[in-house]
Amino acid sequence: MRSSWRWNRRWGRRRSRLSIKVLFFSHDSKLGDAIVNTAFVAGLKRLDPACEIHATVAGVTDAFWAQDARVARRWTYAIRSWKHAIQLALALRRERFDYIVTWLRPRSEKNKLLLWLARPGRVIDLDEFNRGPVQHKVAACREALAQMGRRCDGELAYDVRAEARCAQLDAAFASGQEVIVVNLFAADAERNVSLADAVTLVRGLHAQAPDAALCLPCCGAHEAQAREVVAQSGVGEVVSCEGNLARLFRLCQRADLVVSPDTAVVHIASAFDRPVIGIYQNNGIKPVQWGPRSRASAIVLSKSAQTLDGFSIAEVLLHARHLRAASDTREPATA
Repeated sequence: MRSSWRWNRRWGRRRSRLSIKVLFFSHDSKLGDAIVNTAFVAGLKRLDPACEIHATVAGVTDAFWAQDARVARRWTYAIRSWKHAIQLALALRRERFDYIVTWLRPRSEKNKLLLWLARPGRVIDLDEFNRGPVQHKVAACREALAQMGRRCDGELAYDVRAEARCAQLDAAFASGQEVIVVNLFAADAERNVSLADAVTLVRGLHAQAPDAALCLPCCGAHEAQAREVVAQSGVGEVVSCEGNLARLFRLCQRADLVVSPDTAVVHIASAFDRPVIGIYQNNGIKPVQWGPRSRASAIVLSKSAQTLDGFSIAEVLLHARHLRAASDTREPATA
């Protein structure tokens, strides 16, 4: 067994001179992380067009990467049982990966076992990088490429290949109508905008842009809350994107302005270079690591390191006025 393993390693090194085979972790079911990781995929393909890229996926990241032809194969890792971890690890071992990129040093014993059994040429966990100064997650993509011997001189950018099409959504907007997207919800309650703040914010945006379509995207879990905001503010339209990534992507692509807490919506809008105002916890980490990447963007911080409590609605509205006035970003109502 030992001699066979050494042979596999030598075979892998010989192959890597021609093209490399890479697996990266994307099974956390976080759409925002997956969008950021498109910078890694795009950079790797640009630097090494012949490389073969695989990803571990679960939930929404499976649907997202299924639309990206640059990812040759997706490995479902949604069931975190020991049996499934071992089965997946042995399947990955047969693939003889040159690199497995985990982004963080694995803490769970299952992931440690998976990596040990998969036996890639090298595991890239960015441990030393992550212990250094706080940087945007795109910088982590650059560092992963560098540790694979693929140094990138130019700027890395999001490169989303998911479909952004929704005829029903396009038909709802008048030709040339300004569209403002106000996302109020995140995966955890700490990053949600409170009902009172949401009502005040939506009313303020409507007063500033009375002819704009104010859209409140939501998933099924937050639809009732979104409708309550509309009911209390008297303005806005709820756009349910439950199970419909194309609608969410098209809404962000169509937007003239996006306002959102630290969620995937910030990164979707950034991928389409739409003006973004991100609302973040004031902890010195989240705004740096997960800030918007659009050329026209702004960040508003809360007064709390844990929640969005105390963020300035007046500051959001001021940024909105400046971003809307800075340039005409409007696009036709149909793609």
